[in-house]
Amino acid sequence: MLDDIYARLPHAGGMCLLEEVLEWDGQSILCATSSHQLPTNPLRRHGALSAVHGVEYAAQAAAVHGVLSTALDAGPVLLLGAIRDLELTVSRLDQLAAPLKVAARLDARLGVNVIYHFELTAAGQSCARGRITLMQGAGGMA
Repeated sequence: MLDDIYARLPHAGGMCLLEEVLEWDGQSILCATSSHQLPTNPLRRHGALSAVHGVEYAAQAAAVHGVLSTALDAGPVLLLGAIRDLELTVSRLDQLAAPLKVAARLDARLGVNVIYHFELTAAGQSCARGRITLMQGAGGMA
């Protein structure tokens, strides 16, 4: 299922971070992945995957939600426009032994521009949470 969705997004190869959609509806999505544990994760720097990269996991969950809810049907590529209220409760994602669950809840939409609240958890522990804004790039393309 995610292969078909990622084919409609600008992510490829190792940057396809999410592995499974556990559930979704018109307002929210819950995904799971173990890609944070992979030594080949392209977001790693000097062997470590910082918790701040949870924002990219959240942005991908929001993009997958946009495809599933048809809000992004044949639409533009969106850019990460803002990060607000970011709380990191771990320093590194790669040190988490459990799979990550990535939850995103749509708070507002204006055309294709959206605001999502998100939370990443591992084994029931919150790792990162905040709010992201995804927006159409200048000229309609990213």
